[in-house]
Amino acid sequence: MADDALLSYVPYRPAASRTRYYDITLRDYVDQFKIGVWEREKGRTQRVRINVTLTLPWPDQSMTDNLDEVLSYDFLIDGIRALRDGEHVHLVETLGDRILALCFSIPEVTKARVQVEKLDVVPESGGVGVVIERSRADGA
Repeated sequence: MADDALLSYVPYRPAASRTRYYDITLRDYVDQFKIGVWEREKGRTQRVRINVTLTLPWPDQSMTDNLDEVLSYDFLIDGIRALRDGEHVHLVETLGDRILALCFSIPEVTKARVQVEKLDVVPESGGVGVVIERSRADGA
């Protein structure tokens, strides 16, 4: 009889979230930045590669192929170019954090992942840098 009870047991499975998400990506953006902590790095620029992934809720309605229904990646490119043209930054961590702040300036962004690499520091490598990931739940 106890075995019959186990056969009818169905474990609880919470309903899947109805919210769907999508990512906006910027991949392998390379530009010259004023960056570096050492004297030899100041007063000049260095090649930096940036990768960004933003996660946003997918609109509830069907897509109508209208730019107004999605987040345009132009704000991200324009913001990174403004950082490029701004003041000298010592650390790739600082630049990554500023890019994260740019990402979270859009209220709908739920998560962002930023990778910043200096490309010419170690000739034997493709780049050295950091990856920073944050979600809005983390206090962004």
